[in-house]
Amino acid sequence: MTKGQGKPRILLITRNFPPLTGGMERLMHKAAQGLDEWAELTIIGPTGSGKHSPPGVPVSEAPPSLISFMLWALWHVLRLCRHGKYDVVLGGSGLVAPLLWLASKLSKSPSAVFIHGLDIVVDNALYQRLFVPAVAAADQVIANSSNTRNLAISKGVAAERITVINPGTELPDLESLEARDSFCKRYAIPFDKIILFVGRMTRRKGLSAFIKHSLPSILEASPGAGLVVIGDNPDQGLTSHGEQEQVLKAVQQAKLEDHVRFLGAIADEDLLAGYAVADVQIFPLVDVPGDVEGFGMVAIEAAACGTPTVAFNTGGVADAISAANGALAPTNDYKQLSRLLLDVIDTGHPQPDSCISHAAAYAWPAYSAKLRSTLTSIGLRQ
Repeated sequence: MTKGQGKPRILLITRNFPPLTGGMERLMHKAAQGLDEWAELTIIGPTGSGKHSPPGVPVSEAPPSLISFMLWALWHVLRLCRHGKYDVVLGGSGLVAPLLWLASKLSKSPSAVFIHGLDIVVDNALYQRLFVPAVAAADQVIANSSNTRNLAISKGVAAERITVINPGTELPDLESLEARDSFCKRYAIPFDKIILFVGRMTRRKGLSAFIKHSLPSILEASPGAGLVVIGDNPDQGLTSHGEQEQVLKAVQQAKLEDHVRFLGAIADEDLLAGYAVADVQIFPLVDVPGDVEGFGMVAIEAAACGTPTVAFNTGGVADAISAANGALAPTNDYKQLSRLLLDVIDTGHPQPDSCISHAAAYAWPAYSAKLRSTLTSIGLRQ
């Protein structure tokens, strides 16, 4: 069946979309690709998103800065929904929930919104009074983890309107990825054992605290090990909790300059190779008021490349990690975190096959099928 011949019409409104980068942007990109397979999709997204959307999908663009995006996206909503009928209007995060509410009223369509954790708890009075109630008004709320679901319920969202769909992952062809020796030579990584950190350097990621409280003891027990950091300071986010300076300071104070390599933001292909060459990924999350880790996509992405993750059991990360692909330590228990990480390095468990099998349950086709079922439940034509 071709577009326009019985396919449901979906309007996706999202600021989180390439060319912006991050876990939420990858999620929305993959969600759009899945939706385009069975629906007639229209997107309101950030400037440049048309180049990254599925071929043939109409895209209305808005400047990516927060205020500019909201104003331009409002104009696009008014333009598209006054005269257009959609089977569902879909919001990419709580940030666009007020626009979603308006689009739903104008087009007389049911609404659904993705929530990711931070967009429920962000510490801003205006946001909590305007945006969170707009999330609660949606016909369907799609949470990225059980923890995000619980946070939404605590903010007044009806439990029966919430469905948990964990984000997905690619299952790469590992044989096609750059070999460890080549990757390490290209990035000047001299370590026998690679401890990997992937993510933006925000306070909640806990990297500076990990370097201060855990890394010295880990290196004492495993002298050939070292930390490789992929990612940089955040920008264009809902918070300003960047901590790149604190991370660099922690390295200098611990005199670990020779044991840490910062690769910055790297290409997707290199990121996959980075996951694959690592012996373990560290995810040392900390509790930050007004901020939260909604799920922990990096744990699934690493597992898809055969690499386990050791993390603090904070936020929604428990939905992403089991004994099959890593281990969880009680929040702020740095001794236990260090012990678990050293155990992975010493034993090689969980093994790559176990990690990959864990990740397979989160493959993008499975995610797309769950999303289609959820949207169908609020009135879409199948």
